[in-house]
Formats: sequence, C-alpha cells, structure tokens
Amino acid sequence: MPKRKRKPHLSKKARRRKRQRIAYLSGLFLLCILLVCGISYGLLYRYVNKTEEDKISNHIYIGKVELSGMTKEQAKDAVEKKMAEYRQLKVTLKVGEQTAKTTLGDLGIEMKDVDKLIEEAVSYGKEGSVWKRFRQIRKLGKNELVLDDTYQLDGESAKSVLTEKALPMETRAVDATITHKGSGFEITDEAAGNKIKIEESLANLEKYLNEKWKYKEITLELVQESEAPSVTRADLESIRDELGSYSTQAGYGDRVKNIRRAAELLNGTLLMPGEELSVEQTLAPYTEENGYVAGSAYENGQVVQNIGGGLCQVSTTLYNAVLYSELEVTERCAHSMIVNYVEPSRDAAIAEGVKDFKFKNNYDTPILIEGYVDSNNKVWFYIYGKDTRAEGHSVEFESETLERTEYSKKYVEDPDSAIGSMEEEGTAINGRTARLWKVVYENGQEVSRDVINNSTYKASEVTVKVGTASGSAEASKLIRTAIQSQNEDKIREAVSEARTLQSGSGEGE
Repeated sequence: MPKRKRKPHLSKKARRRKRQRIAYLSGLFLLCILLVCGISYGLLYRYVNKTEEDKISNHIYIGKVELSGMTKEQAKDAVEKKMAEYRQLKVTLKVGEQTAKTTLGDLGIEMKDVDKLIEEAVSYGKEGSVWKRFRQIRKLGKNELVLDDTYQLDGESAKSVLTEKALPMETRAVDATITHKGSGFEITDEAAGNKIKIEESLANLEKYLNEKWKYKEITLELVQESEAPSVTRADLESIRDELGSYSTQAGYGDRVKNIRRAAELLNGTLLMPGEELSVEQTLAPYTEENGYVAGSAYENGQVVQNIGGGLCQVSTTLYNAVLYSELEVTERCAHSMIVNYVEPSRDAAIAEGVKDFKFKNNYDTPILIEGYVDSNNKVWFYIYGKDTRAEGHSVEFESETLERTEYSKKYVEDPDSAIGSMEEEGTAINGRTARLWKVVYENGQEVSRDVINNSTYKASEVTVKVGTASGSAEASKLIRTAIQSQNEDKIREAVSEARTLQSGSGEGE
C-alpha cells in the first residue's frame, strides 16, 4: 500500500495571507453580483415603468376595443363609441317563416361592469413586485390581453320591444263561441295556437351575446309554446236551456242610446263555472268614445244629466234575470233614490269606482248572456245554460215596502221674480225602506220564503223659489221672514198679506 503524501506545512503567516485572498475574492465576487443585480433591477424598473401610471399598457383590449396608451376617461369614451356601433346592429326576430326587425339599441344593450374592466386594464402590469409586473408586461409583448366583455339587455325596454314585435307573429288560440239563433244555438269551433315566450327568448339572446356573438348582426329564433283554447265546443254543447230572463221598458230619447250600447257590451258574455262578472267594469269607461251620450241619472239627491245615464237600468234588468236564473249574486247596491222601472229592492245600481253589480256562475257548466233592446224600446236579458234544477221547481220575487218618507221642500228667495210667485226645481221623489223576498215553489207549492236583500232609498229635496220683487219693501220683508221659517203654510200666508200690501200701495202685479 503506497504511503499517503503529506500536505506541505504552511506557516501561520502563509495561512493568514491565503484567507485574506479568499475573503477579498469573495467580496469582489459578491460586489460584482450586487452590481449586476442593481443594474438589472434598474433596467427592469425602467422597463416596467415605461408606461405612465395613469395610462393603459399596449395590447390590452376589452372585447374588440383596443385601449393601448389610453387613460380611464379615454378608455370609457372608446368603449361607449364601440357600444354606439353595436346599438345600430340589426336583430332579426324569427317565428317560423315570419320575421320582424329591431336593433340591439332598441333592446337596451349595455356592457356590464365597464368601470371595473377599465380599472383592471389600467392596473395591469402596475401592481405587485417588479418581477410580477415584468412578467405581465413581457407577456403583452407576445400576446394581446383581452378582458372578457359581458352584455346585458334592459329588461323592461327589451320586454316591451319584443312583445310589440312578436305579437303580430303569434298564432293565438281561439276559443269556441256560441250564439243564440232563433230556437237553437250556433257554435264555432275552437283552434289551438302558439304563444311566444318573451322572457325565455330574451334569456336566449343574452346567452348568445355572451357566448357566441361575433359582434355582427343577429338572427334570433323566438321561443314558442303551444296554447290550448280555454273554451271548446264540448264545453258549449251543454248550453241549451233558458235559465232566466227579464225585461224593462227603456223609454225614449238619448237615454235609450246608452241602454242599447250597454246591452251590446254585455251581449254574448260567456261565464265558465266559477267565473265572476263585474257589470261596472264591463260597461266602463263611461265616455263618449265608448259610445255613450248624456242621460238622466241620480246625483246628490237630484236627477241630473250625465254621460252614460241609464246604465243602471241595464244592470237592474240583468240583476232580475240573474235572480230568476238563481246565479250567485256577490255584490249588489241599491240606488240612492227609488227608480220607476222596477219595484223597490229589485234594482241594482252601478257607479264608476263606487257601486257595482257582480255575480258568479255557480253552475257546473258554462252560461251565456244575451242582451238587446227590441223594436219597442224594451231592454231584455236572457241567461242560457244547462238547467239542473228539479222539474217543477220555480221561483218568484216579492217586493215589500217597510217605510215611506215624503220628499222635502226647501224654500229660497228669488229677488228677480214677482212677489209671491213660486217655482219648483227638482223632481219630487219619496223615500222608502224595502226588502225583497225570494219565494221557491215545487210543483206549484211554496216551500221556502227568504229575504235576499234590504234597501234604503232617500227622499229627494225640491227647491221652491219664492219671488220677492216688489215696490213695497214691507211686502218683500214679510215674505223673506216667512221663508226663514221653512213652513209652507206661513209662507203662503205671508204671500197673501204681501200681495195685499202691494195692492194697497197702488202697484199692480
């Protein structure tokens, strides 16, 4: 085995010099590294800060909008300019072979979170460590940074526009109809249809904008759903019986025009089982545009001329037909004063927003309402359906007056008319309280008698204008004093005395 060579022995002085050389070289090396790092950092710092702090780096986009070198304000303007272009793009709406045109602007297109996206674009390459910023900026030198743009539609505007455009392209279901013809009925068949689903169609459009849109014009197939008719021939074939009818004399003049128009609006009304009819809502609005003219009506205890005057006679006539049909009355109001075309408590008043007559179809099958004014100005209502009442069953209605109230007179001075003259203004109508009985018969025998309504009618107030024009101040004062008492006997007595005084003064009448 060869002998190991022994290391030469260094003196302490030599060893110290060696350590000094190593330390010097190490320090020099470290200094070089620090110098290189410092220079490199300086170069990196300059590199990552070459773009101004408030400007967007090159090659950054929001969707198709390039934002290179822009400030926030400039970027926002650029986005808005591009959005203005997008709003002009046509949208073709399709339903089968039918089409309709609109624009993205009409549908209220907007880019979501614009400010947030611009903030992200500005801050890219300007946050974090120098190395992080360097990597981000270096990446921009090779690839574009495209921030995802997402879009939304103005819900209300889009819904309104789409509904307007889609409506003519819908094939809506058609209900079966029935008409009374002579002694029978004529039925037209129902037809199924298709209804456009507006919200689902808009949802599809938004999804397309955010997933597949190429920033070009769009063709959108609208979502449809089948629509079944709510009334079928089978439903209407059950209508074959007269359930009840009633008529009143409409009179003559303009008032009849209102009655005829109201009967037209109610004629042909079909109520399915459980459905309720509001007569007031059916006949409203009470305007000339709806075919009404001025006619007599009650207001504040007086007979006045109102547009639509006379409609209460229509609701009253229908009310009695409903009673004989034994339909469920859900709301009925008496007139403020007695009417002359039906007995007390057989009336049903309506007034816009105040009084209504409502009833419900409580049969298991549909009912049909027929209303018209005949050649003798008589208003008729017939109600048809399937009569399930027992054979021999019939009903009658009896009006009972419980109390009467005389109309009142109010005496007022008329200084322009001859002394003692009396002129009445207003209609004298007595007041009443009454109730209506429903009497049920089975095979001609009374089986029940029930009160179905109670009514209170106020009396009217007639104004009597008493003349006080006279050359005799004493005579005029005599009548004015009597008027204050509101006593008819005292007033007539004063009139007699006043005329005597006037005659004594030498002044004729």
